[in-house]
Amino acid sequence: MNILSVKSSQETQALASELAALLHPGTVILLDGPLGSGKTTFTQGLGKALGIKRAIKSPTYTIVKEYSIEEPEAFELIHIDAYRLETGGADSIDLHSYLRPDTVVLIEWSEFVADYLPSDYIRIKFIPQDELTLREIEISTHGTKEQAAYHELVATWLNNWERVEASHDSI
Repeated sequence: MNILSVKSSQETQALASELAALLHPGTVILLDGPLGSGKTTFTQGLGKALGIKRAIKSPTYTIVKEYSIEEPEAFELIHIDAYRLETGGADSIDLHSYLRPDTVVLIEWSEFVADYLPSDYIRIKFIPQDELTLREIEISTHGTKEQAAYHELVATWLNNWERVEASHDSI
């Protein structure tokens, strides 16, 4: 696990852009943190870096939003906001139908769909440090599939961003 510091929405989106360069279809990313902590801002940066032209907004009411990406290879970005599933209903969105080899899936509020998560994923936790834009971002992986991308991402981020804390725990 590594914890990095960002000081603005632009830095949050720049980090997402760096992750986009390492993504491959089949990746699942969990975005966790309180309301207003940067989850959707991160998703917007990731989508822009992947070539999505239309506005990306959190699908709070629709729960799932799909975006097609044509280049460099065709796949779909699936953005899930599970906040409204806090009191139940996670089975109603059929999460497994989105976890395909031709999708990258971003899940906000993943704790509300924890029983449906795959064994391999990247978790990005947003930890607000003030009322404005200072954030710590904690990055970890679960499973073996995402380890290589994670280590490359962390190496890139540590070279370019202020590191708050780093540990090399076996995940």
